[in-house]
Amino acid sequence: MTQFTEEEEGQSIGSQRVNDKTNSIADVILDDHIVHECDIALNNFEIKKKRYRVLLNRHHIIWQRSDIKHKVKNESNDRTERTSMQKENEHEKEKISNQTKHDDGSNVLHLQDVFRITKGSTKAACLRSALQVPDSESIDSDAEQQSSDSINSSDKYLMIHYAERIIASPTDCNRWQVQHLTLHNSDPYIIGKWYDQLQNRLLSSPRKRLKRLLVFINPYGGRKMALQIYERCCKPIIQLAGIDASCIITQRANQIRDILIGHDLKPYDAVCCVGGDGTVAEMINGLIWRSIRDHGMNPRQPDWIPKPLLPIGIIPAGSTDTIAYSLHGTSDVQTATIHLVLGQYKGLDVCSVRNCDGIIRFCTSVMGYGYLGDVAAKSEKYRWMGTKRYEYTGVKAFLLNRGYEAEVHLLLDEDDEIDKMNTTCSVNCSRCQSTKEKDITADKPSSSNASLYKDNIETCHPPDNCDKPNDFSPEKTSPQLIRSDRVSSSKWRIIRGDFFMITGANITCACTRSPNGISRYCHLGDGYLDLVLVRKTNLLNNIRFVINTMGRNGDIRNLPFVEIYRTRQFTFKAKMNAHSQDYNSVRGSCQPIAISGISEDGVSNTDSESHRQLIDVFMRGPYTYAKPTRRTGSKSLCCCCCK
Repeated sequence: MTQFTEEEEGQSIGSQRVNDKTNSIADVILDDHIVHECDIALNNFEIKKKRYRVLLNRHHIIWQRSDIKHKVKNESNDRTERTSMQKENEHEKEKISNQTKHDDGSNVLHLQDVFRITKGSTKAACLRSALQVPDSESIDSDAEQQSSDSINSSDKYLMIHYAERIIASPTDCNRWQVQHLTLHNSDPYIIGKWYDQLQNRLLSSPRKRLKRLLVFINPYGGRKMALQIYERCCKPIIQLAGIDASCIITQRANQIRDILIGHDLKPYDAVCCVGGDGTVAEMINGLIWRSIRDHGMNPRQPDWIPKPLLPIGIIPAGSTDTIAYSLHGTSDVQTATIHLVLGQYKGLDVCSVRNCDGIIRFCTSVMGYGYLGDVAAKSEKYRWMGTKRYEYTGVKAFLLNRGYEAEVHLLLDEDDEIDKMNTTCSVNCSRCQSTKEKDITADKPSSSNASLYKDNIETCHPPDNCDKPNDFSPEKTSPQLIRSDRVSSSKWRIIRGDFFMITGANITCACTRSPNGISRYCHLGDGYLDLVLVRKTNLLNNIRFVINTMGRNGDIRNLPFVEIYRTRQFTFKAKMNAHSQDYNSVRGSCQPIAISGISEDGVSNTDSESHRQLIDVFMRGPYTYAKPTRRTGSKSLCCCCCK
C-alpha cells in the first residue's frame, strides 16, 4: 500500500508528475497547460474535520491521516510509483483483495466507482449541485466547459459521490450503497484543479457512462410497487449520475415488446425495466426481435440471430426476481441501480425456443415442464394473492406428486469436461470470460427451418442404460437439430421416462427463498444451459429435493433421482394426455409457450438452443458468499476492484 513520507507533508502541495527517466516525483505547479499530463496529484484536505493527505494516482484516490507517522524508507518515491502501477494492473484484472482499508490507515477508491463530482462553497451547495440533472445539450458540452469556469473564488468543498460494497453484511455480501467523500480546502485554486483532474479522468475512462436511458415501469407486476420503487430508490441515483432518463409506464401486456420493435431507439444508450421476470423477458424478446428485423430477416426463421446493440438494465420489482438475483447475487433495488449507472456490463446467454415453424420465444431464465410448469400456470389464477400464490399452488401440486411422461434429446460435448466441474459463476468468472475461437464460431446460431431440422436419428447415441422406448417412436416425431460445426465433436443422447419435473435453466434461478437456485453451477455467459431432470418418486424424496434447493449448502446433484446435464441444445417431447393438456405447457418467465406442434400420435415437440452472450446486461456478477470474520466485520470500504 502506498504510504506518504514526512517530507511530502505541506499546507498546499501542488500536483506532481512522475519522471519516466529518473523514476522520481518532481514538484510542479498545476496550470491549464499541463493538467492533462499529470499522473499524480497530492494535497492536504480536511475530511470530517480531520487532516488528510489525499493522493490522486492515475485512476485511484488514496487518502490517509496526516497525524499518523511512518518510517521513511529508501526509494520511497520509486515504491510509490510501482505500487500505483501495480494497483492499476490489478484493477484491469479485478483481482485485488476484498479490503481497501489497510492496516496503515489508508483508503483507496477507484474512479470507476465514482458517480459524480461536485464542488461548492458549502457542503449543502455540493449536494444541491449533485441533484441538478443536466439536459441533453449540457451533457454533450460538459468537457468543453470545464476549463473555462472551473475555478471559483468561493469554492472550498469538493464532494465525490461513489458506490461501495457492503462486505460486512452477515447474510448478503452483494449489496452496494451510495457514499459521499467531502474534501475541504481553503484554497479555491486547489479545489478547482482537483475538480478538473477528476472530471477529465472520468471522461477519458474506457468505460463509457450512460447519458440517455429508456426506462419501462410495469406497475401491475409482482407486488405492484414498481412505480414507488423507481421514485424512491432508483430515480435519486440516476439523477445523481447525471443520466437523462425517459420513463414509460406500461398499461398492457407486450407493450414493451411493441415499443422496442416499432420505435426509434437511436437517442438512447441503454434500455432498463422495473418489474419482475416476465417484464425482463418481454424487454429482451423485444430487443432481439428488433435486431432481427433491422437486419431484414424473417423473425420466425432468421438465417442467424444478431446481437442487440443496446445493453439492458434490470431493476427487480417482481414476486421472485430470479433473473436479477442470479445476475447480482441479491434482489436489492439500490444495488441493481448502481450497477446500471456505473456502466459495467457483461454478456448473458439467451435460449431460443422453436418448433417446425421457427422461433417461438427467447428465454433468459428457466423453462419448466411438469411440477414447475404446473405451479407457474395455476398461479396466474391467484395473482391477487401476491407472492403467496406460488406457495399455495406449489403445495397443491407437490401433494399431487404427478408424473409426466416425456423424452429428451440433448447434445453433449465429447471433448468437454464440463460435467466434472464444480465451479459456480461469480465475479471475474474465467469460464464466462473465455473467448475461445471455437466458442465464438459455435455460438453463431443458424435458425433457418431448413438447417435446423432433419428427419433422421443417425447421429443420436443413446446410452447403454437408456430407458426402454415407450409407445411413441422418436423416428416419427423427432426433429433433429443439425449444426455441422458441433456434430463433429458432439453426440446426441436420448433420455426417456416418467418425470416429476423437467427444467432447462439458463441461469441459476436463485432467489431469496432459494439462494442456490435450481442449478447452482449454471454459468451466466458460457453458452450452455443446465437441463435438470427429476424422476418420478415418492413424496419423501420430493421433500429432500425441496430442502436441497432451499438451503444455502444444499446440492441436488447428490440426490439419486436427479440428473443434471450441461448442453448447448436439446429437443423436448411430451405425450399430451387428455387430462393434462391444460397444464403441461413449457413455461418461460411464468408465461405459457404455445404448443410447438403435435404429431399424429399426440406428441408435442419443443426445441431449445443456448446462444452465448447474446445480450449485454449491466451487472458485475454475484460474489461468493462467505461468513464474515472478525477482520472483514469492520466497516471497510470496497471498490469495484474487489473480487
